[in-house]
Amino acid sequence: MLKLNNLEMIDIIEYSKLNKDIRAKLDILIENEFGHIPIVKETEWAVPNWTIINYGSNDIQTFYNLILREIKIDGVKCKIGGVNNVITPHQFRGKGHSTETLSKTEYLIFEEFKCEYGILLCADSLIPFYERLNWYKINCPVYFNQSSGKKLWQANAMMLSKSNNIQPINIDLEGLPW
Repeated sequence: MLKLNNLEMIDIIEYSKLNKDIRAKLDILIENEFGHIPIVKETEWAVPNWTIINYGSNDIQTFYNLILREIKIDGVKCKIGGVNNVITPHQFRGKGHSTETLSKTEYLIFEEFKCEYGILLCADSLIPFYERLNWYKINCPVYFNQSSGKKLWQANAMMLSKSNNIQPINIDLEGLPW
């Protein structure tokens, strides 16, 4: 547990060890936020390795999941931290909770888990938000696996780098997307 101040704490927990009530609450938030989006409904998704939850006054103010995986960037294997389902419930939006949580836990990707890059898949409207947090849009094909075979991601992908921003020619997630 990472303490932000007297009221807020960030809980970093293995996804497989989430309390069933918390997991159910997170699943409801995910469904409410993304369940109506066609690409979300039509895609098989990776199971996260970690969940990062920002609690304030014993309520979830924001959370996201983290997938750790080796992928191929321009044919070279790289360890990445894949960020997914960054969600702030409506009543907590506009107060900087997602910004604070992502900023305070960025060290997880690079220091704790020794990843070379962070990668996330996002909607057009979220690009400015992530750019303020040093993520940058990449303009290359991103491939991922599905039961029916290899697919091409049809929306945005962004990267986070500790040192040098690269512009890959292609990326293969080497598994389900997140």
